Amino acid sequence: MPDSGRSEKIRNILNYIAFIAMMVFYAGTWTFPWFYHVTEIYNTLIIFGCLAILFIANVDIREKIRERDVMLPVLGVTLLIAIINLFLIGSRKGCILIIADFLMILYLAPEIRITKAQRKMLEIFFLIMFVSWFIYDRAFSYNSNTGATVTVFTFFGAMVLLQSIAAKKEIYGFLIVISFVRVITLVFWHLARGAFFALVLFIFFYYIFPKGWWKHKKIYTGLMLFSTLGSLLFVGAYVLIGSTGYNIKLPFFYKNVFSGREQIWLEVWDILKTQLLTGIGSGRELKSFFEYNIHNAMYDILAVHGLIVFAGSLVIIWNRLKKAAEAVMIDNRKKLCAIAAVFAIFIESFIDMDLMWADYSPLLLFLLLTVFEKEEGTPGRLEENG
Repeated sequence: MPDSGRSEKIRNILNYIAFIAMMVFYAGTWTFPWFYHVTEIYNTLIIFGCLAILFIANVDIREKIRERDVMLPVLGVTLLIAIINLFLIGSRKGCILIIADFLMILYLAPEIRITKAQRKMLEIFFLIMFVSWFIYDRAFSYNSNTGATVTVFTFFGAMVLLQSIAAKKEIYGFLIVISFVRVITLVFWHLARGAFFALVLFIFFYYIFPKGWWKHKKIYTGLMLFSTLGSLLFVGAYVLIGSTGYNIKLPFFYKNVFSGREQIWLEVWDILKTQLLTGIGSGRELKSFFEYNIHNAMYDILAVHGLIVFAGSLVIIWNRLKKAAEAVMIDNRKKLCAIAAVFAIFIESFIDMDLMWADYSPLLLFLLLTVFEKEEGTPGRLEENG
């Protein structure tokens, strides 16, 4: 939407509409199980509608053409090829919304002009959502793994505001301590491996990972490559080791290290290797699992949409993660908290699909908006007016 053609007020109204719709969706999904089950088949469409509003409000296509913005055509061509592939292989078409939502979030994050009022609204929302789970564990209203994961992920969102509060007055650091205690207790209570893995990764990246390393180009690039291509290397190594018959029990958890994912990934590869360019689409019946769930975000993009779409997706992901590196160059605890959570979700998605699951999309967008937030009223930056 050109700034000269439409007022800031209209853009802010559209932003509010999209953000509020996302908050209603996230709150409904993770507060009322009946809402979750009703909207489950529409979740990708709901998120796509919100992202479309944000795109209209914040992206001036003519200006992007004049600026020779490479990422916009990469996004368009990648999604176009994905759609063509689905028709070529006769796959279900709805899966296009999964990758469209994910790539649009990445593309839009540095482009969205967010006001202080909008930012504060989102910060308070995720804190309230975490407090609601802190007080009342609804995990078994969904399933134990999902319940623990949404608690951990919502905690990531809440930490953006919690660390700001603690930074102003040290005594409020006890809020973070009791939050960690509650989250860790819940994760172990529900024996949720993925949620525990994500939480450990966040703790490592935010509290242990040397802050200077975020500014070190080679280290950051290595982390970026590991979080994406490393996901596929993990699949290969996991399948290879699992095929030897080696296995051990995970301490504190009820499952073995190799508990079935190696069978899913190997079966998918046996199909994929014959149609690597177009992918195998969605909705297939697997012998190794009761539903078509690949349990690895990067592998899912490659398997469902093929090598060309995977390459285009990597271009967008790497471009945005590189921009994120520039954003966290300054010593800002809020940004470090958000980027630590983003990388934790990327790596946790070596063993699950949470990075691309629409029900978590509002959180991912919020974290990325926090990373790219700046003080000037320019694309992807915080504006003074509310």
